[in-house]
Amino acid sequence: MQVIHGLSESSEGPSHCAVAIGNFDGIHLGHRALLSQMVEGARALSLIPSVLTFYPHPVEVLNPQKKLEQLSTTTEKLDLIEQLGVKSVCIAKFDHTLAELSPEDFFEKYLVNGLKAKAVFVGFNFKFGKNRIGDTALLKKLCEEKMMSLTVVEPVSVVETLPGMLKTRVSSSFIREKIIQGKIKEANLLLGRPYRISGMVRPGDGRGKQIGFPTANLYCAKEKVLPQNGVYVTRVKWQLQYFLSITNVGIRPTFKIVNPEKLVEVHILGLNAQLYDESLELDFLSFVREEKKFDSIEQLKIQIQKDILIAKNCTLFDTL
Repeated sequence: MQVIHGLSESSEGPSHCAVAIGNFDGIHLGHRALLSQMVEGARALSLIPSVLTFYPHPVEVLNPQKKLEQLSTTTEKLDLIEQLGVKSVCIAKFDHTLAELSPEDFFEKYLVNGLKAKAVFVGFNFKFGKNRIGDTALLKKLCEEKMMSLTVVEPVSVVETLPGMLKTRVSSSFIREKIIQGKIKEANLLLGRPYRISGMVRPGDGRGKQIGFPTANLYCAKEKVLPQNGVYVTRVKWQLQYFLSITNVGIRPTFKIVNPEKLVEVHILGLNAQLYDESLELDFLSFVREEKKFDSIEQLKIQIQKDILIAKNCTLFDTL
């Protein structure tokens, strides 16, 4: 897949493309519907299936005091986009210059001159241009003037089968909220896949090994959203193999650590290997329990055994 960082009239971008526009954080079911329609439309019109996305996230530029935790890093986003059949991605640098462009100037710079788009695909709530004053009605008018086709993709809703959930419109912000609450099954349902974090394994203080449950301390990108503190059934992808695991997200209160940092500690079942400086991909499958302080290490060990038993009885691992 071709990845273009920035785009201008002189860029070597795709010629005569179908382009889907958006931030695409998480590549959830709504994004997948949009991208799938674009790829199918491109195939039907003999166009190059392309994506126009932005980095950094607009919120980081327009509202820098707001902490934005994201569902996917740029690398993860590109991998997921490529899996859907996209052949070219333009990552436009989002800065104040881009933010000040009028809708018409944005359209001319990126879609007409930059990407030479022949077909445009956007979500139902797409906004563009300074102060987000451009909408799908204006985009339709601009496309008609340039004889481009425009497809506006309707929102995707999921009728949840999980307790307490109703018909829900899929959105990145709603999924982010579910992950922060530790509602992993709900988040995964809306993502259409397990929520994943990836990173390097770094040496820890060895406490897990000392009590008989060695853990890999996974350090992921700082912009990734982490679930609430607690214990989760997870699976690890390492060297193209999947392993069932149990993961603690939190501060390990039983050990009375001064100024503890939030850690992701993974106990991998059925794998005995030196993983320091190895890259792991960790999928969250379900929530087990909240993190708690135990009165003794023995009580903690008994609870971990119970957590592992729950993981071994998890049917999700076999069906994914």
